[in-house]
Amino acid sequence: MKPTILKYDSSRYDFRKWACGVLGATDLEKIHCVDKIKTLNMSPTSNQLSKSFSSILETYQSFVSEVLDKEFGGISYYQSPPSFRFHYSGLGSSVFHRDRDFGVEQGRINVWIPLTSVWGDNALWIEEKEGADDHRPMVMDYGQMLLFDGVNIGHGSRINTTSSTRVSFDFRFLPGAGPPRPASY
Repeated sequence: MKPTILKYDSSRYDFRKWACGVLGATDLEKIHCVDKIKTLNMSPTSNQLSKSFSSILETYQSFVSEVLDKEFGGISYYQSPPSFRFHYSGLGSSVFHRDRDFGVEQGRINVWIPLTSVWGDNALWIEEKEGADDHRPMVMDYGQMLLFDGVNIGHGSRINTTSSTRVSFDFRFLPGAGPPRPASY
């Protein structure tokens, strides 16, 4: 699968408004300036958004079934909860990798959804095709999602040299006969 950026109705699935409410922030791009928020959200797996996921669970389930399931003509399983990530201005985020390096099985599709505008060094960097080692930043705005074969396509983040923090979430799903069922990955 070639990396694809799709739009979705961000007023119906307003993940950013939810994140701002949970974090007590008005500007996600500047949360690196708020020590309390930054301190509570330094872990890549345990953060305020992950801990408050139940308050947006219904919206997330609707997003999967009404947007992705229709786009792919069926989803068997999807990751729930998703992984919420903070890529702070001035800090590194992840090692470039393929998900198979961590035991993720073939056939899963990655969905990456930024809650902020992303470009340059605050973006997710991915290969155009497997093994190309030509990582490029995905320039996106809120209301867009990236679908790609993260099992086989290299991806990661660089040190964020921009003045903007990136807040995003991602998850994997397995296309197939539905209805979509949640599963932990």
